[in-house]
Amino acid sequence: MNELTAARNDEAARRKKLLNIRKEITATAIVTPTVIGFCAFTLFPMLFSLVVSFTELHSYNVKYAEWTGISNYKFLLMVDLRSGWFGTSLKNIAIYILCVPFNLILAIFLANHLAKKVPGSKFMRVIMFMPQVVSGVAITMVFKWMFQEDFGMINTALNAIGLPKMKWTTDANTFSFGVFLLSVWMNGTNVIVLESGFLNVDKSIQEAARVDGASDMTVFWKITWPALTPTVFYLWTIWFVAGLQEQTVMQIISNNGTGPEDRALTPVYYIWKMAFQASASRGFGVACALSWLVAVGIMLLTRLNFFVSKFWVSEDF
Repeated sequence: MNELTAARNDEAARRKKLLNIRKEITATAIVTPTVIGFCAFTLFPMLFSLVVSFTELHSYNVKYAEWTGISNYKFLLMVDLRSGWFGTSLKNIAIYILCVPFNLILAIFLANHLAKKVPGSKFMRVIMFMPQVVSGVAITMVFKWMFQEDFGMINTALNAIGLPKMKWTTDANTFSFGVFLLSVWMNGTNVIVLESGFLNVDKSIQEAARVDGASDMTVFWKITWPALTPTVFYLWTIWFVAGLQEQTVMQIISNNGTGPEDRALTPVYYIWKMAFQASASRGFGVACALSWLVAVGIMLLTRLNFFVSKFWVSEDF
């Protein structure tokens, strides 16, 4: 009897082992294409660009690359940052990033009203979610048409009420404001996400506070806002990182790619210009070096963002 039980246990252990092997083989087969794709199209290009960043290369043929050490990084940080396009691109992206907190404040205000089921809330959700399903290029082209100086819809409306027409895409003083308006509307999906955050706040706690005599403002800052901070932090993080990498909106809405007085030049677009438009003077080496500077800068700012979040993001709700 003991021998029969031992044999059954051995058979069960063998079957369990075979089952685990099959699971491991299946899991490996599923993951392998993704790993191969990551290594071939992400990891290898990253490492290759790191090597190229220490060279001078003005051709697609890497055999012409000349090792220059950290000279590309010195040029970017000591020369181009102070008096070149690199410094200009950082100033432009810093101005562009201002649309992120403004958009979040506006989204919180709108989401608070939509969460109260006001008339027309369904239609407003569709309008605000539209940028998520429409190509960013198409949206920018439409806004570029709206910003036309002579026959654009916005200038036509301004002229109709007696105001002068504005050079939205050709004047350096108004270009950033036009891009700001476009970016605020394109991030309208924040309202939908924040509305879900408002609806998930514990209504019993809010009602209990009101019964105890708390005003609506007190309920918002003491109960609603702490419960909403994780959602706000998530939106702030993804749009902040996306904003640092912006190039599509700036490039398309401007007439020459860089805008009036280079107001449309961003670090990511500058990388492309150095590699493909100014390859004779700058080249792939400087472009790769700037790519790594931008990547490291984004990582450091994101790490700082997570550190600061400890002081205002609530985890008690």
